[in-house]
Amino acid sequence: MTGMLREGLFDGSNPNIGVTAKTGTTKARIERAALQLFASHGMDGVSIKQIAEACTISDGAMYRHFKSKDALARLMFEAIHKKLLDMVASHLRPNASLEEIARALVTAYCTLADEDPAQFTYHLTHRNYFIAASGDGGADPSDLMTDCIAQAMKRGEIPEGDPELRSAMALGVVMQAAEYSLYGRIDRPLSQHIDQFTRGIMAVLRS
Repeated sequence: MTGMLREGLFDGSNPNIGVTAKTGTTKARIERAALQLFASHGMDGVSIKQIAEACTISDGAMYRHFKSKDALARLMFEAIHKKLLDMVASHLRPNASLEEIARALVTAYCTLADEDPAQFTYHLTHRNYFIAASGDGGADPSDLMTDCIAQAMKRGEIPEGDPELRSAMALGVVMQAAEYSLYGRIDRPLSQHIDQFTRGIMAVLRS
């Protein structure tokens, strides 16, 4: 991914704002530096030394806060993943319709992409690695969509089919567009496209 992301994508990020740590702390600076490096180069393409250099501390100071690069990477991923789930929940009302659920998912992804591109990029590019490795247990927006699609099929709201396949196709409407935006192929903010994404997802589900 090096050199391919849209120029200036992470410009303006406050180096004092971390993912889990209190703003302004050394731990927060480490998290922000690691987040931006991981988002730009991938976790495997970044060393502890590079993270330490990016936030102007020693390698030893890094290890006082995080026992390993993998531990730091996993902590941040899990925090961002939970944040996304909480954002989806915040946009849902009890007994929400399938379209309202689709809009809540789209809104969560677009909002994170607009407000913190580094967090969004890191989550998008490392999602399969961490979720596959941990056996997520269903706490995932895509699992929510799959379950809702299966229920809608049983109620006869949408045509029958494979809920997992339909979920993958539906979420691809926003996820692929979000990935395109990282390379400057779609204008930001993504939030301006929420209505269009939602209509696209519903068209896929009703097909």
